[in-house]
Amino acid sequence: MFFSLCYSLIEMQKKILKSDILKEVIKERPSHSNKTNYGRILLICGSKPFGGAAIMATKSVVNTGAGLVTLASDPINRTAMLSTIPEAMFADYYDRKNLSNMTKKADVILIGSGLEDSDFSEELIQETFSILTANQFLVIDGTALSMIGKRHLRIPQKPTSVLTPHQGEWERMTGLKVSEQTADANFLEMQKIGADYLILKSNASEIYAQKNPDQYNQLTIGGPFQAVGGMGDTLAGIVAGFLGQFRHDPFLTIQAAAYLHSWIAKQLSKQNYIALPTRISDQIPSAMRQITLASEQNN
Repeated sequence: MFFSLCYSLIEMQKKILKSDILKEVIKERPSHSNKTNYGRILLICGSKPFGGAAIMATKSVVNTGAGLVTLASDPINRTAMLSTIPEAMFADYYDRKNLSNMTKKADVILIGSGLEDSDFSEELIQETFSILTANQFLVIDGTALSMIGKRHLRIPQKPTSVLTPHQGEWERMTGLKVSEQTADANFLEMQKIGADYLILKSNASEIYAQKNPDQYNQLTIGGPFQAVGGMGDTLAGIVAGFLGQFRHDPFLTIQAAAYLHSWIAKQLSKQNYIALPTRISDQIPSAMRQITLASEQNN
């Protein structure tokens, strides 16, 4: 309690993220490597009405270069997912034994994109949380975020956890109205919840880390061209894909993932009225290659 009160007395400083973060994280791949070196990612996403969210999240994970990607979802989404993203695998999330085995083997678990608010989803979330371990990353997105607040679910402490709420979801999780979502208040609420990292999405998204109580990072390259359905699902997928590959410093990795998402959207907005999430995903591999080439030229 004293530790938390000490933190509340510190006024957090803001740091604006720059493109240099991309070169710090995205590196050329070693010559001798294979798909097992780039992360085993499991997405538990997509109830019947919301299959698109699961597919967009899966597509962005695959396009970051993650090694082995599986979407566990309602079977109704199988054909659409496999015809859209044949590089990924599909699993029926009603098969709890198989889902439990896959969860235990995954390096990164992304849960919540396109889940409906239901008793089944709550059971799915609770069972997933109960078997996670300290060497895994947990990315919580979408409906799972709102359900944590509404149904009083506890975030597991063993895995490294990343929350990706927009301001409305953050209000439902914490009770903080948008007007009350100051940096200090956001950090304290993240502490109470027990999350390791927070990406609070807005027109100027903010990124927080438990280990960094005196500073938060802000993205200033986004814009209204990103106000499109599926944008958050795509971001969550990029975060999960990056964490599966670039594991040296999770905080840097999360910042780079968020920056890349907005950076690609910004480039698309130069010739498009909006930046469609699927178009952002399509551009991820070429954008990452552009960054590694620039690093090579500078060296």
